[in-house]
Order: sequence, then C-alpha cells, then structure tokens
Amino acid sequence: MSKDKKNLYSLDSLKLRIKLENIKIINSDILDIKKTLVINSASGEIISEKELKSKTTDIEFKAYKIKIAITSYYDFNTKNNMEFLEIYLHSKILESNYFSGITKENVKSIYEKLMVAKVFSCSYETFLNSAINDIDIKTDLIVSNSIWSELTKNLSSRSIEFKKLGQGAKRYENKNLTFNRRETSTLAKPFVKFYDKQLESLEKNQTFFDTYFAENSLHELKRIEATCKRTKDIKEFFNIENCNLKNVLEIQQNELSNFVSSSILKNIHHAQTIKKTKSNIPNLDKVIHIHFSNSIENQKNSFEATLSEFLTHFENNRMNRYRIKNKCLKWKILNETNNTTIRGKEEIEKLNSLEEIYNLYEIIGIA
Repeated sequence: MSKDKKNLYSLDSLKLRIKLENIKIINSDILDIKKTLVINSASGEIISEKELKSKTTDIEFKAYKIKIAITSYYDFNTKNNMEFLEIYLHSKILESNYFSGITKENVKSIYEKLMVAKVFSCSYETFLNSAINDIDIKTDLIVSNSIWSELTKNLSSRSIEFKKLGQGAKRYENKNLTFNRRETSTLAKPFVKFYDKQLESLEKNQTFFDTYFAENSLHELKRIEATCKRTKDIKEFFNIENCNLKNVLEIQQNELSNFVSSSILKNIHHAQTIKKTKSNIPNLDKVIHIHFSNSIENQKNSFEATLSEFLTHFENNRMNRYRIKNKCLKWKILNETNNTTIRGKEEIEKLNSLEEIYNLYEIIGIA
C-alpha cells in the first residue's frame, strides 16, 4: 500500500454560489437569466438536487463539463428572492493535475480557466469570497485489488444497520463500497464512498482519463471520499464562521483527515474492548486460541477486529507486539488451511496491509 503523506487530503468537488449582482454574464446562450431555476418559494416548495442538476447548463471543456445554473432562493426572513450563479465545480477542471484536488495552491488557475471560457466574469476576490457547500473530501491510495476487496468486505460486515431506505452500507460486485446516500448526507450519517479509480477510468470517465493520463498510470489506484453537504455542518465540524471558498481551502490536513476518519467510524460498529492481560503469560498459544475462538465464534467479531483489540495489550513493547501478532496470524492460518507456506505468507501480507490502511486513516480500532 502506497500513499504520499504530505498531501493526503483535498477537495474533489464542491458547489460554489456567487451573488448574481457580483457577476457579468458574457454568453447569454449558455447562461440565460430567463432560465432561472426557482429553488424554493414562499410556499416552501423546494426543487430536488436531482431535478436541479438535470436543468443546469454546461461550460464545455476538452473531455469534461462544468455544470452551472442561475438560481433563485426565497429568503423567509427578508421575504425576498435572492439570485445566484451556482457552479458545480469538480477537480477535472485541473486536467492533468486532477489528482491534486482543489486546493489553495491551484484555485487561481481554476478561476482563470473559468474566466477564459467567457461565459461569465467576476473578480478573483468575489470568487474566493463566494459561499460554498456540498464538499467532497478525497484521499487516494495505491493498493492491490485483493487487499481492497478484503478492506471493503471487512468494513461492510461491520456496518451499522439503519431502518431508513438508503442508509447503511452497500457493497457492489466490483468491490466498491458506499455508506448512506450522498443526497441525504448529514454529520450524523455521512456519505462515504470507497471506489476503484482505475475501474472508473475504464467504465465511467474513460474519455477524460484517456485525454489527460497515460495508459496504466492509474494502476491499482483507489479513492476514499467523504461528503460534508450542508453549510451548517461544514461550519460546525471545521469551526469556521464564514463558509466561503477561501476559508474552506484554508482547512488543515489534520482537520480533513479527522473528517474522513470520523465519517467512516460513524458508519461502523466498534470492536468490543477486552480486559488487559500481562504480556508474559505462559502458554500464550492456548490463550490466543481460547480468546480468538470466543471472539469470532461467540461474539461474532471478525478476525481483524479481534486482532486489533488483542494487540492493544502489547502497545508498550513493539518487539513483543510483533511476535504476538505473528502468533495470532499463524493461529488463523492453521485454523483455515493446512498450507502454512504460500497461503500463510499471503495471509500475513494481507493483514499487514490492512493494518497499515487502518493506521493511516485512524480506524484501526474498528472491526
């Protein structure tokens, strides 16, 4: 498993809202004030996100599009309609720098590309100070398909069950995994998506990836995304007073990391804590057999969950922890197969990779 730890997290997409009075429409064929979409009215009727996106217009670029719309919102406090230009911005606008995500380092180049399209114009300051919501925070990693399959299988098996339709985990045949629905994502039940970017480049957005990336450059590349949808939620979680583009791009890596990790944890059952034991207990193999058998067979915990909790008893001694971990892995292998050579090595490598991912995203304590 490989990951650049300098820039783990960035924004993959967001919705930008600029007051119509602060922009100039250049191309009325694409952006027509007569086609304003009424989002809500004095009656409280609200257009759905799906319906809204179906009625947007596009700014065309090479191998991708940016959706835009003029929208009208009814302010129940002032009893007036407020009009905005909404831009459904995503990181494809970065083209060959797509995997950098939207950051404060490249936001000016994004602004300039939108201005060059000559559909609308506004000042750079207006662009930076415009309100945003519906942000997707992403992190990319290189991991083998077998480890990815094991990861999504393990997380799916520990998913919290919800009564409402569209909540909880959904694991697909291609081994991708989602928690909840993006349209109804909240801080309490956030939308999280685990998916294979290489697979996406072949099935969904092939033209874009063929245009800007070399063949096989996405080999074994995977992505995790978490959505913070509402303005209120963004302000609350990241402790910012004004939810504009400039402030959101100032959010630090550790805060973005915390959001992704906490979003996963909110969808997962935590492993049960067991009582601490002495690290030098005799007949350790017997203790491992009894504990793991009880945890897996009676408490219905996964092996990975049981291992994570069991190893917390030996955190102060790395050498002892390593020795005990290998004993646990050997117990698993001996209980599953008689082939303790090739299969055993594969199992140990797989579990080491999973533990590395859990550590990286601070979810090692989950089942």
